[in-house]
Amino acid sequence: MRETATILTAVLLFAVLTIASAQTSDPCITTDKRVNLAGDTLPLIEATLAGRLREDFYRFENLRPGERLVLRVTVTTNTSTGLNTLLMWEIRPNQFTRIGGEQTIQGGGPLDYVYSWVHSNFGENTPTTLCFKIGIFSEARPAKADYVITLGIERYMDTGGREAADKLEKATPLGMLRTGETTIISGHLTNSSEGLDYIDTYVFTAVLGKGKQLTATLSTRPGNIYEFAVLDQTGYGLRSNRTNTNGEAAVNLETQDTGEKTYYLRVANQGGVGGGGPYTITLTINEVTTSTTTTATTTPIETTTEITTPSLSRETAQLIVYSTVTGIAVLAVAATIIMRRRSQTVVGEEDQWY
Repeated sequence: MRETATILTAVLLFAVLTIASAQTSDPCITTDKRVNLAGDTLPLIEATLAGRLREDFYRFENLRPGERLVLRVTVTTNTSTGLNTLLMWEIRPNQFTRIGGEQTIQGGGPLDYVYSWVHSNFGENTPTTLCFKIGIFSEARPAKADYVITLGIERYMDTGGREAADKLEKATPLGMLRTGETTIISGHLTNSSEGLDYIDTYVFTAVLGKGKQLTATLSTRPGNIYEFAVLDQTGYGLRSNRTNTNGEAAVNLETQDTGEKTYYLRVANQGGVGGGGPYTITLTINEVTTSTTTTATTTPIETTTEITTPSLSRETAQLIVYSTVTGIAVLAVAATIIMRRRSQTVVGEEDQWY
């Protein structure tokens, strides 16, 4: 059991030493061809590769967030030979990942190969390191390649003189926005082939409340698809929009919350597939005037026609009633007398017949 543990410990130690040895022997780490990109001037590099298999590695240090390194290498060969170029980025200490490169057969020249990379602010706002490899391979006979490396730095600083971070907690502060004032933000995003600057975030405070509206407009080059959002202090999205075919977008925000509140502004290009390039954002807070429209409603007039019935005095009514009753009584008496007489006449006639 003890022997097994000893063997496992030895294997683990060997693996660790192998990894450490591989890292310390990485030419991107051990090369003495180093260039400080933060210096006042950038050198012009001229060198020659000669033989069947030759490689040179260059380490470019201190590329700051918001800066683009443009590397142009001009190569001339004396015969047909395999040429290998590779640009790498130090994704974490002493670990490099491929940015771009080319493997080709070149005969003669000169031919140019151009690479570039924009460093982003991932929250720490720290510089990074790039590594460039150039090599030749000739199986038939020794070859020779003369090359010249030209370096250039382009700066794409966002508002605040720095590269805006992609995290809300590291957002670039804009201060307090006031009613009637205009704040203009300028920034830059990269596509997936240029760098990793896919998101920029900003933070500001404002007093909105009833009767005030925040208007934010974004413009970029036509064809870019940038997503544009205003978030509250917790990171919850309040308003968002996406650029149209003209590269424009706008959002309006009204809230009933009074007092000074914190808001975030986020610009993104869909992980680098929404294009790249500069953008401009305009922020304004204006008073909102609410107009009230009164509509007159006509109510139909209902007309009531009152029929007046003539009224009789009490004495007249009593007289009419008495007269009617008396008339009826007289008519009844008269009818009775007539009927009696007719009855007597009929009886007399019957006596005479028999």
